[in-house]
Amino acid sequence: MKKVFLFILLLLVVSACSANNDEQDSSSAEENNKAAEVPEVQVKFEHEPIPVNEETTIQASVTQGGEPVPDAEYVEFEIWNSQDGQDSSETFEAKHTESGVYTISHSFAKEGTYQVIAHTQVDDLHTMPQNEVAVGQQADASGHEHGDDSGKFMVHLMTEQTFKAGEASTLTTHINHMEEPFSEALVRYEINSDQMEKHMYIDAEEKEPGEYTANYTFPESGSYTINIHYEKPAEEIHAHQKEYIEVVQ
Repeated sequence: MKKVFLFILLLLVVSACSANNDEQDSSSAEENNKAAEVPEVQVKFEHEPIPVNEETTIQASVTQGGEPVPDAEYVEFEIWNSQDGQDSSETFEAKHTESGVYTISHSFAKEGTYQVIAHTQVDDLHTMPQNEVAVGQQADASGHEHGDDSGKFMVHLMTEQTFKAGEASTLTTHINHMEEPFSEALVRYEINSDQMEKHMYIDAEEKEPGEYTANYTFPESGSYTINIHYEKPAEEIHAHQKEYIEVVQ
């Protein structure tokens, strides 16, 4: 009888341990799922267009799994004037104010179009949404065009080739304006991917009228965004168009 009692007691202990382990495994799975969710970042500006030489508030609302993130490892705003290029960028650390909202106060020195990237690190996950913002009353009234919104430009990136990681690739774009080659323009490729810490800017050369090429070696396989910037400052034209490519191993 004593042996039977000990056997039943042993079964109860094993069952309790198993239930506890299942509960811990379930809790760990939920934590891992939450950690795997890439944080969402929404960037807002105090008002647009932003005035020149006046302090303005820029804020990023950070959420993960629908919940505010008040303890991000860091949120940093990288800001540069589009005409000057990313080499002129400055980075500013944001401070947490409330409910996952991180802010900076910044003064823009001159009119124009600016790029703002919110570099955000939560645990081991990094995200970097990019926003374009107008500064000054004349920023959107100066003939600045975006992509094909004007209906005057046709921009075609040649994607028929196979892009391979670690091998030099040629990026070729044909640009027409009013059904004529858009010649003697300044053309740059802005290259971005989740595998890259910073956007890369590559100047293109005009090989034929309206045909602009540049060589670039993609470091890793994956999805890449190619933002084609084309401009003629004398004619107050600055436009861009995004294309997406896949790079294989």
